[in-house]
Amino acid sequence: MRLMKNTTKLIGIKDPNIIISLVFETDIHIEVQAKFDYPAPSCPHCHGKMIKYDFQKPSKIPLLEQAGTPTLLRLKKRRFQCKSCRRVRVAETSIVEKNCQISNLVRQKVTQLLTEKVSLTDIARRLRVSTSTVYRKLDQFTFKEHYDKLPAVMSWDEFGFKKGELAFVAQNYETNELITILDNRRQTTIRNYFLKYPLKVRQQVQFITMDMS
Repeated sequence: MRLMKNTTKLIGIKDPNIIISLVFETDIHIEVQAKFDYPAPSCPHCHGKMIKYDFQKPSKIPLLEQAGTPTLLRLKKRRFQCKSCRRVRVAETSIVEKNCQISNLVRQKVTQLLTEKVSLTDIARRLRVSTSTVYRKLDQFTFKEHYDKLPAVMSWDEFGFKKGELAFVAQNYETNELITILDNRRQTTIRNYFLKYPLKVRQQVQFITMDMS
């Protein structure tokens, strides 16, 4: 284990309330240990006075790679308790969305790579997140499907969409341009989708590469 210089700028953290206690490098990743703390706010429920309570169990938050090495933030978030209604609230930081374990830096990178037409599986592998995470980000985009053309070479793939279920994705093999994403990979679903294309358009497809079980 090699100790590294503790600096938030190194990993792109701009929240001044995140205090890094230790940064070290293992054989597989860089790990950053930190605490997130700030003065107690008013209770969002009864507007009473809150006090500092304790720290939440460390959250594992993937960050962008540093020097080609996967980087993981283990962040302890401060918890506050209201003196009036006794409700507990966890400190919120701009580094992640509420109830999310993927950093906004990684989510922004996903968006960037999607606009560059990188395949979903390549994005997931590069950023070390699940393909379903990439799909959820993609699902925020709106796009129109056109049934007047298909590429000469298509790529068919599958990925975890919901618990225990696999979704289907079709892309242009050469450009990674998205053709469609279907909620399941049943033959009837795939067949019915491509039947929306005129026969002349379907005949433009010469090869299909598949990575499906």
